[in-house]
Amino acid sequence: MFENIKKKIVLINKTNLINNLKILKDRAVNSKLVPVIKGDAYGHGIEECCRILISNKVKSFYVARIEDAIKIRKLSKEIQIIFLAGPVNKNCCNLIQLNKLTPVINNLDQLKLFKDYNKLSNFILHFDSGMNRLGFSSTDLLKSFPLINSKKVTMLISHFSSADDMDLNECNLQLQKLKSINKYFKVPLSISNSAGIFLSKKFHLDFVRPGKSLYGVKPINSNSFGLKQVMSVYAPIIQISRIKKNQSIGYSRTFISKKNIKTATIDIGYGDGLFRYGSNKINVYIDSFICKVIGRISMDLIVIDITDIPENRLYLGKPVEILGKHQTCESLSKQISTNEHEVLVSLGKNAKRIYY
Repeated sequence: MFENIKKKIVLINKTNLINNLKILKDRAVNSKLVPVIKGDAYGHGIEECCRILISNKVKSFYVARIEDAIKIRKLSKEIQIIFLAGPVNKNCCNLIQLNKLTPVINNLDQLKLFKDYNKLSNFILHFDSGMNRLGFSSTDLLKSFPLINSKKVTMLISHFSSADDMDLNECNLQLQKLKSINKYFKVPLSISNSAGIFLSKKFHLDFVRPGKSLYGVKPINSNSFGLKQVMSVYAPIIQISRIKKNQSIGYSRTFISKKNIKTATIDIGYGDGLFRYGSNKINVYIDSFICKVIGRISMDLIVIDITDIPENRLYLGKPVEILGKHQTCESLSKQISTNEHEVLVSLGKNAKRIYY
């Protein structure tokens, strides 16, 4: 797409985003789909992604932070915005009401706060069925009944702890806990994240909330199910050098050349989301040619071995693929020993995004 670039660029493929949305809708055809757009839409840009999804008939979204909710409320007065973190003070309650958000109430303290300061809004109850992160325990939820106006509860949600690991026993146990609690509420239910959507139809319930799968990350068992990666990341060559045998590269001399080699310095580093842990581990691509990162990844630079790359592919400004056609976020995350979410969120930051 580009022969020459000046700095790191992030490409967002709108067609692939829409393709993934369609696959998810078809997969959970009897459930309402509510995308998760936290982490700046997993690094893809929350406002532009929401515009695309709204234009494709998405009417509800999950956000993690109140600032994100305010941003996308400006895009549409009609969409439902579900605020996952819930209220923490009076000002937060006021913002929920002002921006017509649907808050998730995660615990008794939030319930009391919301009841005191925001008597008008409907809300969602979060039940902790095994994640042990956010949400009411079954005991706390039952104790809270006197404070709950059941007419204001629009949904009961929970979150799988092990769907990504295909732990069906744990998923079934969590599902049964959620259904058991709902005997007291009799409201719509949601428990499925991306992995849950593709594990089994019985987990779909009334609402599903895809996160990573919307952006093309394989949901389970290395199966793409036709999902396509939405983000690509490129950074330019800014220097070409020749390194002699026994010379070192980068901080702390972690790489020492065993022979004469040719290197390229690339304008990207951990300040741009390429983790320092990937030093001497990760691969990048020049066209279809694989190149090893050698030496420490520094704040804004990496060095790669280009000894075997044809001369006509090498010049200042040449785009080097960090993520894209040849490198999936799954493969890069394995090299860095993290997950795909962190790769996308990190690489998507502080970058010029181009939507095409």
